[in-house]
Amino acid sequence: MSNSTVRPLYGGAITCQIPQGWLDASDVRQVPDHQECWQDPQTGALLVIEILDYQTSVSNETAAQFFYTDLAESNGISSAQDLQFTPILPPTATSSTLPGFPPDSILCVGTGHQKIVQGKEFDSFGNRRELPDAQWVAIHLALVRLPNVTTDLLVTLSTPAESNPQQGDASQAVFQAIFSTLQIRDWGLFG
Repeated sequence: MSNSTVRPLYGGAITCQIPQGWLDASDVRQVPDHQECWQDPQTGALLVIEILDYQTSVSNETAAQFFYTDLAESNGISSAQDLQFTPILPPTATSSTLPGFPPDSILCVGTGHQKIVQGKEFDSFGNRRELPDAQWVAIHLALVRLPNVTTDLLVTLSTPAESNPQQGDASQAVFQAIFSTLQIRDWGLFG
């Protein structure tokens, strides 16, 4: 990816190329230890890489949808009409797409849109706030299932979308460029 920089994540245990000019969100707000967050100040795009416990009760075939729905719930979405999700490809062994990952790793990929209201309904004094209109956000999701280290590695890119979520989305190319450079340098990160 041109105009990008290899960034160390989780103390250098994972690396990937992130576009130049994107900001490490932990420089401006608290980010949980299991996440790395980078934001494009120009477009509002947000890249989140999360190390999660391996969900043994979730099949590989439904894993992308499971994590997409979990993200929607975290975003406060309760209406099905505010969600759209499409798995891009069936679960695939990572050996052909992500060199250096164990042979039993599985890649699950999907894309969708969520209608999100940003902000909090109540201020710090408990007074109801007037919230802005909901905005469609394009979400690209890649999940690397790592059963050998009981970890689900979730990578999402959320980008404010046009009012019509069916229109083309340039963020797909950015997501693919970032995700294709993901490398685990220190497997000790997973315990």
